[in-house]
Amino acid sequence: MIGVLGGTFDPIHFGHLRTALEIAEGCGMEQVRFIPGHIPPHRPQPSVSAQQRLDMVRLAITDEDYFIADSRELDRVGESYTVETLQSLRDDFGLMILALRCRWYLFWGWMPFYLSVVGTVGKILCN
Repeated sequence: MIGVLGGTFDPIHFGHLRTALEIAEGCGMEQVRFIPGHIPPHRPQPSVSAQQRLDMVRLAITDEDYFIADSRELDRVGESYTVETLQSLRDDFGLMILALRCRWYLFWGWMPFYLSVVGTVGKILCN
């Protein structure tokens, strides 16, 4: 099982790392991929460049062998959209189950996004 933690990571902090570690160990994950957003379309731009944020992620996760810095959003041109990242992950790793918390409630009213995500990952679990 592969975990994914995305965000701007401006900066990455202990809360990100501890959450990823607890979930990875609790669920027996083989790896957790940290995916910094390139250009967030729904919030102010981060204070440092995407490359600097990726570098910070790499430094922060260096002690955990199963933590991986994933540059897929930085490798794409333009704004970072979750559904495109999920499609790319599905292409690389197969069918996924997406478990969300935090700001998911902001997207329930955006039906095209919701339908795209459901079509991409297969199942969505929300808390």
